[in-house]
Amino acid sequence: MAVPNLGPLRMTLVVAASMQNGIGASGSLPWRLAKDMAYFRKATTHLVAIPEDDAKMADAGYERRKDVCIKNAVIMGRNTWESIPERFRPLSDRLNVVVSTTQGPEDLGIDTADPDTVVVKTFDDAVAFLQERRIARYLCPKAADQSALGRTFVIGGAAIYRYVMTQSSEHWTLDNMLVTRILSPMDSVKQCDVFLQEFRSPTQQAWEKELGQKCSATASLELMPSMDHTEDDASWKQAPKAEHTAFFDDAPLAKDAGELLQDKESVIQFQLWRRKQKP
Repeated sequence: MAVPNLGPLRMTLVVAASMQNGIGASGSLPWRLAKDMAYFRKATTHLVAIPEDDAKMADAGYERRKDVCIKNAVIMGRNTWESIPERFRPLSDRLNVVVSTTQGPEDLGIDTADPDTVVVKTFDDAVAFLQERRIARYLCPKAADQSALGRTFVIGGAAIYRYVMTQSSEHWTLDNMLVTRILSPMDSVKQCDVFLQEFRSPTQQAWEKELGQKCSATASLELMPSMDHTEDDASWKQAPKAEHTAFFDDAPLAKDAGELLQDKESVIQFQLWRRKQKP
């Protein structure tokens, strides 16, 4: 039996950003937010079913492997890898894929005996590696006897973010973005020298600016007016809370989705943005 083509690898970008899309300062994060770090870990390790892949493989006569270890993947650049404290590298319980055109495993301190942490030369190489692990979920001739792929997350840095947000491919697609928006203090951008590509429409930016001003003006995190999720001309739409929680199969980690949270001296909001589908 021929192994079916499961289609493009669907990806989710994960980032914490200031109101002006600042994401980095002097090669590291410009903030240390405990709730955001906990959310990042839970979001990138939480496993969900992928019924569309299961259906395609079942139609072709291939069943799920019952004994396989499933892990989500995190794709990152070399600088992002090196910014992670050594004691936390590789990120546990995830497939770690580092894209570097100049460095190899030995240069980056990666154990070559670990099949779940790899260095690749290009983003396309990362996709090819993960497509193999995608097939590994099933009982078929091409399946590798290694950890299989769940979801795929892109976690930085700026060059890889820019690449996946501005390019397109028949082999992969960026469908979602999990954005931790740092609403207050609004001047947190002053620390930043690295920025995320702007993806919000002018209306969406204005709404977030107003929300940030309200957060800065009051100590009370009362429920603010919701964003208009029906704007027609926006390329990306912020998902309402119900859709955000469904993204995580209503798991406990989604309980704070869309809410305004105090994280040390900052007010943050966990957001899910979805790319507008072409008609």
